Amino acid sequence: MHTRSQPQRLRGPQGEAGFTLTELMVAMIIMAVGLLSAGSLFVFSQRHALHGRTETIAVCLAEEIREKILSENFDDLKTMFDNVDTDIPESLTLPCTDWATHVHEGLGPSGRGAVQVLDETEDPEITSGMRTVVVVISWDERGETAEVSLRFSVSQVGVQSQAGGGA
Repeated sequence: MHTRSQPQRLRGPQGEAGFTLTELMVAMIIMAVGLLSAGSLFVFSQRHALHGRTETIAVCLAEEIREKILSENFDDLKTMFDNVDTDIPESLTLPCTDWATHVHEGLGPSGRGAVQVLDETEDPEITSGMRTVVVVISWDERGETAEVSLRFSVSQVGVQSQAGGGA
C-alpha cells in the first residue's frame, strides 16, 4: 500500500517557526505609531496642567487683592485701589505693593494685575452707597494673553445711632 504524505509547510531556512521581515516591519510601524500617539498625549496633558496651574495662581492673586480691599475702610477704596496697575509702579499704593510683587512672582514677567473701583457716577447700575470692584489678572501664555477677572460689590455699612434715654 502506498500512502501519501501530507505536504509539510515550510517554516523557514531551517524549519523554525518565526516572523517574516515584512511582519516584523509592520509590527514595528504599528508600535511606533502607538508610542508617538501616547507621547503626544503626555505633551498635551502637561500643557493643559500648566495652564490650569497658572490659572489657579491668577485666581488666588485676584482673591488676595479682594481680601485687602475688603479689609479697608469703604471711604478709602477709591483713593487706595482705583486704577492700580502692577505694570505702572506710580499707581501702586501701599496696600498694593506686596500684591504687585506676588503677581510678578506667581505669573512671571508677563503677569499683570489691574484694579478698577467704580461708583454710581461711573456706572448708573450701581446704587448709592455701593462700589463695584473689577480685578483683572493677565499673563502671556504661548504668545497669547490669558486673563482671569473678578467682579464684586462692596457696600457701605451704615452707622446705627442708638437713641439714648436718660433721666
